[in-house]
Order: sequence, then C-alpha cells, then structure tokens
Amino acid sequence: MRATVLLNHCLTATVTFLIDVALAQHYNWLSLALSSTAQYSPAFLATSDYDKQQYRVLCERLPGLNPAQISICQQHPFAIPSIGRGARDSVVECQAQFKFERWNCSERINKQTNTTANGFQDLLGRTLRAGNRETAFIGAVASAAIVHAITKGCSAGNLTECGCDTQPGGQRYTDLDHSAAIGREKFSWGGCSDNSKYGVHFAKQFLDRFEREQYEKDRDIRHLMNLHNNFVGREAIVQNMRKQCRCHGVSGSCEFKTCWLQMPKFAEIGEMLKQRYNHFAVQVAKRAKKRLRRKERSERKKPLRGNEIAYINKSPNYCERNDAEGK
Repeated sequence: MRATVLLNHCLTATVTFLIDVALAQHYNWLSLALSSTAQYSPAFLATSDYDKQQYRVLCERLPGLNPAQISICQQHPFAIPSIGRGARDSVVECQAQFKFERWNCSERINKQTNTTANGFQDLLGRTLRAGNRETAFIGAVASAAIVHAITKGCSAGNLTECGCDTQPGGQRYTDLDHSAAIGREKFSWGGCSDNSKYGVHFAKQFLDRFEREQYEKDRDIRHLMNLHNNFVGREAIVQNMRKQCRCHGVSGSCEFKTCWLQMPKFAEIGEMLKQRYNHFAVQVAKRAKKRLRRKERSERKKPLRGNEIAYINKSPNYCERNDAEGK
C-alpha cells in the first residue's frame, strides 16, 4: 500500500514537472541572452552564402526556441540578431530594475545540470514557472524588448521585411510639444519614424503563437496570463511613442517643422513596467473560460486593463529558506 502511494506521488510529481517545463517553453528563448546570437551582424547574415536549408539548420540549433519560434526564425533569418538583443536587453533591464530588491532577477544556475547539448540554459526558469508577480514582470519586459529590438532593426535598415514607418500618423503617440497641441504650428511627417507597428506584429507572432496553440491543447490558465502580460509589454511601447521635430525657417524662426515618431529608451520602458509591477499587479483566478478574471469576486466583472500585469500565485518570501522549493 505504501509503495503504491509512493509511486502515485512520484508519478504526480513527474507529470507536474513536465507540465511546468512545457509552460516555461515560451520563455526558453531568453537563453539567447547567454549566447552569441546578439553579436551576429546583419552584414554577416547578408553576405554569407546560406541557403534556406542552412538557415533552417541554424534556427533549429539556436538554444531555447519552441517550434513556432523556430518556424518564424526560418522565415525571418535577418531578425536573429534583434531577437538575441531582445533577450539580452530584457534580462539586463530586469536586473537593473530589481537590483535593490530581495529578488534581483537572478537564479542560481548549475551549468553542469542545466545546460543542454545545444547550449540552452534554463535562464530564470524557476521564476518563470512560478506564475507570480515576478513571472508577470519578466513576461512583460521580454515582450517589450522584442518590440523594441525589432523596431530598432527596422529603423537601422537591418531587416529586409521592414523599414521606417511611412505613415506614422496612424500610430498613437505623445506630443511633447505642447504648443503643437493647440494647433498653431504646422508640421509634416518626415525623417525616419520608428516602425513600432511592425515590431508589435513580429512580437505577437514570436511570443503569442505558441501560447495560443498550447492553450487550445491543455486549457491551462498560465497561457492566458502569459498572453496578457505580453500585451502589457507591447502596449508600454505603443502608448509611449513620442513625436520629435526639427525646425525649418529663416534665422531659426521655426515656421515649419518636420516630425517623426520615436520610441522611448528601453530603460524608460523598464521603469514603466516596474511601476506596473509595484502598483498595478492583479492576482487572477486559477480558473477561466475565455479570459482572465480577477481573483476578488467583487471585481470579477471588471476586465483587466492594458496597464495591469496579471499573476496567479503569490510570491514567496525571498529571504527565508524554502527546502520544498529548493530555495
């Protein structure tokens, strides 16, 4: 009897572990922060004699990509350096925002047991499987990092699929010139506006596709949590695009302006998302049908907003030893 109970316990623990690993697979691409991917130059990719089959092999060998991301990588090989920079920037910014906190966006990694043949390391994997506020922040900042890195790649001419935004007026933006808001000054769109629309489109494909596919299979609420936090990260950039202008006219009279849209620096995005972590983090119910619901019953009819990050489980006390969790 005791042996049967022990066997059932082991089987349950094994199944739970496998589910957790599958749920964390969405974030395994953060392993690229530890690889040389971000150092690939667009010139190297453009001048190398790679054919489609070789790109296919390259993408399959990149550590941590799930099947959907491998497919996107093969379709957009010039985006590889930007994806690598996005992974690196998200981890660096996370550590910068939490450097004075109990949890400082780091984990103890045993490289001998946590590194696979293709160089994958389970970077922040334990936190990403926890489903807590820290999980939510990492998801949001990683999503924002992909948008930011891909958009910068477009503006720099490093990606063949995109360039500067030729119709920036269709984007939401903040006008830092208060006099222009009154409508007294004339301006025309010019220069190179950051194409955040393409950055958002790419990030949705790269991060959301796998989550949606997995949710259709297992209906686990954590996929919905990840999708929402991905959206929060993208919105942090979309809602904070800024209009920058250059004056034209006799003797600096600024009779006319040429303006373009520009993203905030990524450090500013990190600060915004840290404020959401501090003040706009919402615990959601562990069960949902089609959308997340707030855990507080009195607020369940209120949909989650785009400035609220979502989490399922409460965070542990990062100062106390927890042998059950291996901490």
